[in-house]
Amino acid sequence: MNYIKQIIYELRNQKMMTWVSISGTALAIFLIMAIFMADRLLGISIPPDSNRQKIMKGQAIDFQSEKSSGSGMGIDYNLAKQLYSGLDGVKLISYVARKWGNSDAGSSDGNITSVQAMEVDDSYWKMYDYQFLSGKPFDKAESESAQNFVVITESVARKVFGEVNVSGRQLDVDNIPYFIKGVVKDSFPLLPDGTIEVFLNFKSFDTDGFGEGIFGATNVRLLLQDGIDPSYIKQQVEKRYDDFNRSQEENNNRLIYHYQPYTSEELAAGSFGSNNDPSLEIKTRLKALVFALLLILPAINLSSMTRSRLRTRISEIGVRRAFGAKKNNIIFQIFTENLLISFIGGIIGLGLSLIFLAFLSGYFIAVNDPTTFAAIAPVSVRPVIWHVFDFSVFFIALGACFILNILSATIPAWKASLVRPAIAISKTR
Repeated sequence: MNYIKQIIYELRNQKMMTWVSISGTALAIFLIMAIFMADRLLGISIPPDSNRQKIMKGQAIDFQSEKSSGSGMGIDYNLAKQLYSGLDGVKLISYVARKWGNSDAGSSDGNITSVQAMEVDDSYWKMYDYQFLSGKPFDKAESESAQNFVVITESVARKVFGEVNVSGRQLDVDNIPYFIKGVVKDSFPLLPDGTIEVFLNFKSFDTDGFGEGIFGATNVRLLLQDGIDPSYIKQQVEKRYDDFNRSQEENNNRLIYHYQPYTSEELAAGSFGSNNDPSLEIKTRLKALVFALLLILPAINLSSMTRSRLRTRISEIGVRRAFGAKKNNIIFQIFTENLLISFIGGIIGLGLSLIFLAFLSGYFIAVNDPTTFAAIAPVSVRPVIWHVFDFSVFFIALGACFILNILSATIPAWKASLVRPAIAISKTR
């Protein structure tokens, strides 16, 4: 207890240096945790995307031939079935078709709003756990029928009809009438389908492709069985690419395989399109570099502050050494002081990062439209704390504090332990 009191006394006795050190540590931890938590937002698994870590997506095609070549973010429906249906280890498959740009949705009384729409099949509602506030999803027969069915979000229902209980009513989407089957709760905007507001029934007979039956509007969602490694699915799909290319050798047609289908981690990393491979290595290296800089720079500052504090305590260290204090005890005390400063700064930095993400992140985190790759201006993101915080986040902050302490205190502590008592007491070192 006396040892702890001594450390607290020393920190109080040098208030300026102590608070500069704490502030520098807090800023470093704040930046590290803000970046970490913002990155975590891109991979969270919350309703309606609770199965996110088990869902893979086939959503692009790259094609070469003697007549033409090209790539696109949509696949012909029949080709999509050929490449992805019946894979071993897949629990459920869903076909969807994203609408490019915005659509107009309105009612007969003239209330119209701009929405993002996507065609989905009946399996989509089994793969994702949307909360229905009114009605229910369309089933397989309704999805494949010639009739038009739609599920809309709560916000669209309120904008167009002024209420949520609107199942059974008609909604016009781009001047085409649809029968409303149900209304779902709005999704978190950073989820992959978080900005979709209108879900139309996917009609396989109405998804004719183009470009020699290669390109189209279809994307594929695969829900993996428990314990299945994504690489096993990729191996099967790669073999189907090879089978297709062998069947097209006479025509010199060829599909270029880009490691599809993609995992949620690969999709969150971004930086790739329909004609290049995803790479997690580049993002990992960049993140490591940023974290290293955010640790090393404040560590240099904290080390300088530690050396300045120790200069004023040379005589004290000399007296303690003269009375038999061991080098290890001197080093341990300096490490403990720095660890206390790092811990206090870390807790402050962690608190600031949580406040930032909860109240200010909407001004810095943009929600993009996947069809145009442009930011959606009216949409701001203010995540609730449980979206980004768990005990792993806390322990990462503590680990960062510990590393910061080691980087900043090692050299000053070692030099202080080498001070000879006579020189230290006379302050002529």
